[in-house]
Amino acid sequence: MKNISKLAVVNLLILVLFSCEKDDEPKVLNTGDIIITSRLINPDGFSGSAYMQIIDDINPAEYDNNTAFPSSWSVTPVVIGNDVYVLPGWSDQTNKLEKYTLVNGNLEKQGEYLLPTGSGAINCVTKGDKAYISLNYLGKLLIINHKTMEKITELDLSQYGVGDNNPDPAIMLIRDNLLYVGLNQLVNGFSSDPMRPMVDILIIDTDTDQILKMITDSTSGMSMPTHPESDFKSIFMDENKDIYINCVSGFGFIGHKAGFLRIKAGETEFDDSYSFDVTQTDVEGEEFSPSYIMRVQYAGNGKMYANGDILERYSMPEPNFFEDRTAICLEIDLKAKTLKKLNLPHSNILWNWGRAL
Repeated sequence: MKNISKLAVVNLLILVLFSCEKDDEPKVLNTGDIIITSRLINPDGFSGSAYMQIIDDINPAEYDNNTAFPSSWSVTPVVIGNDVYVLPGWSDQTNKLEKYTLVNGNLEKQGEYLLPTGSGAINCVTKGDKAYISLNYLGKLLIINHKTMEKITELDLSQYGVGDNNPDPAIMLIRDNLLYVGLNQLVNGFSSDPMRPMVDILIIDTDTDQILKMITDSTSGMSMPTHPESDFKSIFMDENKDIYINCVSGFGFIGHKAGFLRIKAGETEFDDSYSFDVTQTDVEGEEFSPSYIMRVQYAGNGKMYANGDILERYSMPEPNFFEDRTAICLEIDLKAKTLKKLNLPHSNILWNWGRAL
């Protein structure tokens, strides 16, 4: 069996073929180490249903949802080792965390945990038997035993909120027994305060589960560290154990700079010597610079691949998220601070909710 650390999670929005077989025919489960999730859009464009299943390669093929598992519409599954966690995200369709494990090429459900109603749980990371879950709507971190699916404790982060009592915890990463939590500090629903171009990261000791401190970058002009949904690689470590944080900065609509900040290995403060503003960086092969970066995947040696959204390509004053082809695929050099457009067509922002790892 291949190691699931090489797992690919491929999201499709409407490319779903439904089976017309008779219900009484036996269902044959696919086996492999690649998860695909199929997402079906409702007419409003911002809701729908989603399913996930295992396949064995990414060659062109037809799949249906006959043996698929229900997944979350708003966030992609979180893969940690052999385990797969399904969270509700900003969707109000469910308030459950579900855990699956890859066993002999099959996904097997291990259990579920009933989350608080309206939690907005969007990310989880694990250390040993503990799982840390960011409850974005509630301004809390939930800690459970993911083996027994029982609650251990809950951390109230309200004192770190700016402008309200919710700092909007988002995507997380553990390095050297410290948990780094991106705080989006959202106002008016889905954006940071236009008057506060700052980046906040909360640091927690995972040995004691005590909050150590909140660090703030106030010089880069960026905000919203980590993408608040479906982009759990928006805080990541390179091979040197340096942490990079993708700041999405109001998705380009509030005038903040956007791009990458760094916390160097062995340190717990922002690296004052590093700031990569993508909004002011020319793109090889593209007329405009991206307004922010999303769906990041680090490939090693400073290179990463991601999507960039271009504000100038939106219909104004009313963006059309279906028709506007604003998203491009990029090769990013974090060391040289360069952007290069890949030879792929422009897409719309809804299609780019999906990701390939």
